[in-house]
Amino acid sequence: MGINANSMNTLFGFGRSSSAGSSPFSALTASLSDYNMIRSGSYKKLMTSYFAKTDADAFRSAFNSSKVNNKSTATSKDSTETLSKVESSAKDLKDSASKLLQTGTKSVFNKVDAKDEDGNDVKAYDTDKIYKAVKSFVDDYNAMIQAADSSKTTAIQKSTISMINATSKYESSLNKIGITIDSDNYRLSIDEETFKGADMNRVKNLFNGTNSFAYNVKSQASMIEYRADNEASRANTYTHKGSYSSNYSSGSMWDSFY
Repeated sequence: MGINANSMNTLFGFGRSSSAGSSPFSALTASLSDYNMIRSGSYKKLMTSYFAKTDADAFRSAFNSSKVNNKSTATSKDSTETLSKVESSAKDLKDSASKLLQTGTKSVFNKVDAKDEDGNDVKAYDTDKIYKAVKSFVDDYNAMIQAADSSKTTAIQKSTISMINATSKYESSLNKIGITIDSDNYRLSIDEETFKGADMNRVKNLFNGTNSFAYNVKSQASMIEYRADNEASRANTYTHKGSYSSNYSSGSMWDSFY
């Protein structure tokens, strides 16, 4: 079998067919030109460049198609449920601290008409009212710690640790009014009898006024509430239909760069 233009075209033409009017010599020349490109490495460089561009285009297309309503896919370490509990418990603690911090006619530390041991009319603290407010604060504090235990968000963990550390600084003063700190889980406990028998002026100093224990806890609770709310803005979840949704948007200005 002799070597002719058709056999050379089959070998080097890569499926190329001669156009009408082209000579066997021109087809052979084109095939040999392709062969020389392969030998020199130019063909490989061209193909590498082509597929690199194709891959980049495919990636960009896939990225753009993954965006829904111009929303990013930023994710949170915590579920929406966990963040909701943290935020809610932080708000409750902040509110109970605010109640203890109130001044004026709404203050739980306002003295009321009472009788002393001799039956004389005196002004005294309403220990039952104060105990109820402090007990609510203690319960909310413990609920906040429990909610934060489930969080994997670093910012929330750090703020909670700061609150625990701040509380430890008041441990001695708290013990004197019947409030103790569990060294294992950092929860607070309050003994009603000891509390009601304590010096209410000491109680007031701890729970009322700027730089008091309650004031510091309220500040920390506000920060935890903010951290949870901020993290929730990035939390991606699955809907009841099984589709993926994000409630965080990077904004139309930033989305325009993709």
